[in-house]
Order: sequence, then structure tokens, then C-alpha cells
Amino acid sequence: MRYFFLFFLITINCFSQKSYSFDYLIEYSFVSYKYSTSNKKIYYLTNSKDNSYFAKIESLDTLSFSLEFIAQDKIWTKTKIEKKYFFEAEFIKGTCDSILTHRNYFKEKTKHYKFEVLSDTIINNLSLERYKLMFIGKRKGKRSNPIGSNLYIIEDSTKFHLPTLTHPTAFGEWKEEGQIPNGIFKEKIFLDFEDNVAEKHILKDYYMTNKTLIIPEDCLEQ
Repeated sequence: MRYFFLFFLITINCFSQKSYSFDYLIEYSFVSYKYSTSNKKIYYLTNSKDNSYFAKIESLDTLSFSLEFIAQDKIWTKTKIEKKYFFEAEFIKGTCDSILTHRNYFKEKTKHYKFEVLSDTIINNLSLERYKLMFIGKRKGKRSNPIGSNLYIIEDSTKFHLPTLTHPTAFGEWKEEGQIPNGIFKEKIFLDFEDNVAEKHILKDYYMTNKTLIIPEDCLEQ
């Protein structure tokens, strides 16, 4: 597995580099109703004002995280970092051997999907907004087909945060359509082709943070 070099930095040389800042760390429980061994904790680093990039963090072992960074249509990298450094570091610096240019090959699929804003739902006496990303293309009729839909339930009082759309099709559809509520999702529910609940992301907590990922500009020119 490729590695990031992780540093505590006092000053940053801004020449010939790109930086991606994060102001929120969001914690979820992932639950699979088909494969219980897949259940785990997932963190997302996000920028509340720019949802075109994010980092997904999962535990590899007691000492290490796997960190996957995506800037839509620009950069992809997946690497391993030590847990103690991840929580303490303000700056994360990438090296060229861990970075790949990224293209959204799911762009064409947006024509097969649409967002639908649903009526609010009540959870713990709170009225929460909902929307759904639905498949509207032709189904092939095979039960093994993984096509389904995502239902998003938005956490109360998080309008300050742009929609957290980590799947490239969902992000591409939002770029084309818009018209869905801002906010961190309290739950993201994947419904299979028969509308059965297959997977859930359940919000545990979210925290303000101040982290920056730094990528040397010449890494993207190779």
C-alpha cells in the first residue's frame, strides 16, 4: 500500500502546490444487512462550503487508518496513516507516488438517475428533511443487478454544510440538478432493487476541525 508522509508543520511553502482544507470530521457507523462482517466505523473529512472533495477514513488495525481522498474529476489517492498522527496533525502532505489523476467515469450515468425531495420525517420529535437518489433508467431484470437507490435523512441544524455526496453519480447529479437540501446526512440508506434496506450509514457525531491536505503541483503533471 502506498503511504503519505505525515508532518506537523509550522509554516507552509505555498509555491507549486495544491491544498485542500477541511473544517469538519464526521463519524458514521456503517451497517450491512447482508454482510454483518462489513459493519464498521467510518470517518469523513469534509469542507462545509466545498463538497467537490472529501477524505474517507477507515480503521485498518489498532494503529493505522486507511485514508482515501477524492477531488471529483481531479485527484484520487488511497493510503495508510498512523491513527495518532491523523488526529493530531493539522497538515497532511502527499507524495507523488501516492497520487493519481481522477476522472469521473460515472458522469454519463446521471441521465439514469434523479433526485426527489420527500416529505419530512419525524425522529426523536424532530422534523427532518429527506431526499432520494433514484434510478430511472431501464432495468435489466436480473436479481443480481446491484442497482438501487439512496435515501438521505438530513441532520437537524446542519444547513451550513453543503450536501455530503460521496458517490460520483450523486455528486454529478447534484451538479446538474441541485434542488436538494443542504446538510450533513443523519442517515444514508441504500435500498436494493426490491426497495429492501441493504445498507445504512448512521451518524454518530460531527466535529469542527482544521486540517489541510497538501499536494505538490508537479505530482499532477506526471
